[in-house]
Amino acid sequence: MQKRDIDIILNNPADWKKLKNTTVLVTGATGRLGIYIVHALLEASRRWDLDIRVLALARNKAKIAEAYPEKAENLTILEQDVTQPISWEGKVDYIFHTAGLASPDDFTHRPTDTLWGHVQGTRNVLELARTRQTQKVLYVSTVEIYGTWKSEEGIRETDMGPLVHTNSRACYPEAKRLCETMLACYKAEYGVEYSAVRMSHTFGPGISLYDGRAFAEFLRNVVEGKDIVLQTDGSAVRTYTYVADAVGAMFLALLNGTEEYYNVAAEENQISIRDLAQLIASMDPARQVQVRFAAPQGEKLLYLPFKLGILDASRMRDLGWKVQVDLEHAFRWTLESFLK
Repeated sequence: MQKRDIDIILNNPADWKKLKNTTVLVTGATGRLGIYIVHALLEASRRWDLDIRVLALARNKAKIAEAYPEKAENLTILEQDVTQPISWEGKVDYIFHTAGLASPDDFTHRPTDTLWGHVQGTRNVLELARTRQTQKVLYVSTVEIYGTWKSEEGIRETDMGPLVHTNSRACYPEAKRLCETMLACYKAEYGVEYSAVRMSHTFGPGISLYDGRAFAEFLRNVVEGKDIVLQTDGSAVRTYTYVADAVGAMFLALLNGTEEYYNVAAEENQISIRDLAQLIASMDPARQVQVRFAAPQGEKLLYLPFKLGILDASRMRDLGWKVQVDLEHAFRWTLESFLK
């Protein structure tokens, strides 16, 4: 974990003092978001003498050993599957719920696990929050819940488009929509407070290069010294948020947020797939990787069947969130983490 990235997270005007003498649960603690949240909590506790107890929940023993090779003061590892009732008898003041399958490879080959992982996991998190009188839950949602979006205007948190639910690819956005309804139900009936962040494309060191996402494939090609082959004209435009910037937004939503939903997207980091491929290819140390176009071949992963809109993150920025990492640095730092 780079000190640079932790500093980016902590360089947000979150009300860090709210975490003093608290116990914070992080689900998905071996995922790219979870790892950053855990380390940021530990560093905030050390830096500002907050005495935060961190519970890191994950199910894969090998990944746990890789993510947390050394024992850390105030860190407790919970080797559990979030789809099972969470076994913890102590208090839980705050929860970051990040667990859940979220890649095209998962949607293609494990749609049932994707669906139930999100639904069952979120129910177990909310049951724990209810029984432990948790102060607040931070839920990680997705831009995909907005469905089909045809307007050129940025999507606001109150917008909603149609979403075709009669195909297996809907396992992810429909599960996320249901989880958001679950949050509303637990607040209405049990008073469980929450904020949710609807994330656009987020990446950084620690991502999987084999989960089927286009930018991950581009990075893998450079690592392996292979040409980047585009299966489309690459005209689709996306925003890309560096993981430390995204996690900083999550802390702001949890500790400063008064709204239930916040869009998180680095709108200034907007680029087409074609231009992104060229940018990443240009970072090849050997200067050999080229961008080519080819007709689709072999198995096709189940990507979104519609164009995603661009999120309007003004509500998040009103909390004081500022994007600290530009597009080139974000991808260069990510690539360097694999080349090393």
